[in-house]
Amino acid sequence: MADSSADLLEKELADFEILEEAKKEEVCKEPGDGTSSLKNEKEEEKKKDDIGESKTSATGETPQATTPPNENAREKPSALVEKDPEKAVEAKVEGNTLFKTGKFEEALRKYDEAIALCPDDEKESLAAYHCNSAAVHSKMSDWESVIESCTKAIDSKPDYVKAYMRRSVAYEKQDKPVEAYEDIKKADELAPNTARIKARCVKLSVAAQERQEKMKNEMLGKLKDLGNTILGNFGMSLNNFKAQKDPNTGSYNISYQS
Repeated sequence: MADSSADLLEKELADFEILEEAKKEEVCKEPGDGTSSLKNEKEEEKKKDDIGESKTSATGETPQATTPPNENAREKPSALVEKDPEKAVEAKVEGNTLFKTGKFEEALRKYDEAIALCPDDEKESLAAYHCNSAAVHSKMSDWESVIESCTKAIDSKPDYVKAYMRRSVAYEKQDKPVEAYEDIKKADELAPNTARIKARCVKLSVAAQERQEKMKNEMLGKLKDLGNTILGNFGMSLNNFKAQKDPNTGSYNISYQS
């Protein structure tokens, strides 16, 4: 079965993140001991906070989860924890490693830790950590949590294109084309030269219009039923009334027909 537009967009996001993650792994080596320089690694991590999608295994398959995370079982760090941006980066790096190996719940705990440790004024990093969590939830098809995490990312960084794109996918997965279209339209405004976004804008625009038309007809049907219920007490119905549009003013004249 061919991938849906939403799946293809999520894959495109994943491919982009893999490339970003590959750049981070090119850290400097300390002479003589063959170990990576933690200082350089941290500097690289601070420059680019987005995670990469999990690398494929030897069989060419990407680690997947079959069930959403148990939010009640996952203990989040206390909000009273002392803020430490460097430790937040370290937690995020550990989360990335766990994410790549398919250990999604453990990765979520590390991203929660990064969020708790990150100072409130470091909006860029907070947004990235929340979007990291959204990527994990997406892998687990927990679309409500994807929306929640992306919303927090957008609250921290209102121009975060990736968060709008990912939340759009989640809304589409929940059969909410109107909300999905609003998010992809915002992403298109922020990144107007992205072909994949434009293609989704066209698709979701049609789906959103169809859904809005359906909702309008359902509402008119309910109003008509209500009107007939009331008028029925007087031996009438809405069919007794005819609306005629005035071509000069554009207004409607309503006449009663027995």
